[in-house]
Amino acid sequence: MIEGRARGVWFDAGTGGGSFKWSLAVPFIKQGFAPDSISTDLHVDSMNSSTKDILNVASKLMAIGLSLKDVVADMTFHPARQIHHDELGNLSVGSVADIAVLSVQSGHFGFTDMNNTRVDGTQKLVDELTLKDGKIVYDLNGLEALRWDEPQGDVRNDNRWTSWPRPRPRLRPIPPPIKGRL
Repeated sequence: MIEGRARGVWFDAGTGGGSFKWSLAVPFIKQGFAPDSISTDLHVDSMNSSTKDILNVASKLMAIGLSLKDVVADMTFHPARQIHHDELGNLSVGSVADIAVLSVQSGHFGFTDMNNTRVDGTQKLVDELTLKDGKIVYDLNGLEALRWDEPQGDVRNDNRWTSWPRPRPRLRPIPPPIKGRL
């Protein structure tokens, strides 16, 4: 692998059903041999076992020594560069506006490998908001939503920035509840 990297071979940390073991990954990371990119090799078996999703893969690599900066670059900029698509994986002017807003959750998390052995970690990445082509397509905690009791304002342009337009405001006020009933 070291000779391959010297020749320009890129190494990916996909963790599908049979391609990721702690007994190999931990010593490699400790010796400075980090992956060049992170993917999932996601399939029906891996999504229900050790892989789950790309943020779980990134979180497990953080648990064994990679930094947040490393894993974000390995999921975005590095793969885009490897496939010669400079318009992807960055936030430069003219790039595609695909953005994931992540949070780093703190706690006790267990990450498994292909042998169902565990490494414990204290951080886990969570997708809070995702934009595709500049539009919100995922919003875990309603970050873009107004509170239910706030004025909704002008909703005519909502479809320019979100996939979920707000309902049109009622034209007449809702009558007050009958005393003793909801």
